[in-house]
Amino acid sequence: MLIDWTDDFGRWLDDLEEKGGVPLEWALALLAEVRDLEAEPGQETATLKRVRQAKRHRLWRLAHPYEPDVAVRIIVWFPAPGQAVVALKGFNKAALGDVWYDSATVQSEATVDQWIRERGSTA
Repeated sequence: MLIDWTDDFGRWLDDLEEKGGVPLEWALALLAEVRDLEAEPGQETATLKRVRQAKRHRLWRLAHPYEPDVAVRIIVWFPAPGQAVVALKGFNKAALGDVWYDSATVQSEATVDQWIRERGSTA
């Protein structure tokens, strides 16, 4: 799978790489799981779940098993087989909880809309 991401995500990942630690390990493991896919999942898995708040685009969230102090989430959109776009920077939502998904969904759908405008994709 070819993974593309926004500049925001790139900066977030760069920051994680500087800090190191468990959030970086989880982020890299989650991205590796997407890389190993051939297309958008046909069903939810323990790691990949649909973002229920999304109305205009099929967004997926990547999540790792529960850890009390770390909750890395990455929102992904699959425009075509073999292609994934990180639609929003990843986030350690441990301090905010599920309320993060409301704003993350709005931002992610706007990012997908921009992706479509810039690249002409209609997926």
